[in-house]
Amino acid sequence: MDHTQMSWKEDNVIARLHNSVDNVTLAVGQALTNPTDRSIQNAEDMIERANKSIAMALESRGNLEPISTLQEQLHQNVEKLHTLH
Repeated sequence: MDHTQMSWKEDNVIARLHNSVDNVTLAVGQALTNPTDRSIQNAEDMIERANKSIAMALESRGNLEPISTLQEQLHQNVEKLHTLH
């Protein structure tokens, strides 16, 4: 596989992971401002998807800086959500 193909695939993995973590941030924000069972469940579902995305990214790309940064951002969102419990 040539270098440009690998770089594009890596960028795509990171972009998808970034979107997933952004979705978690939005869902957690909604749960914090409107802590209904539905909003909390939605945030938990988004967190589960983002965790799977991070696991896949780590498996396929290794512990690259963007992945570890997004993983930390996800962890912070999980901590915020846990303040509701």
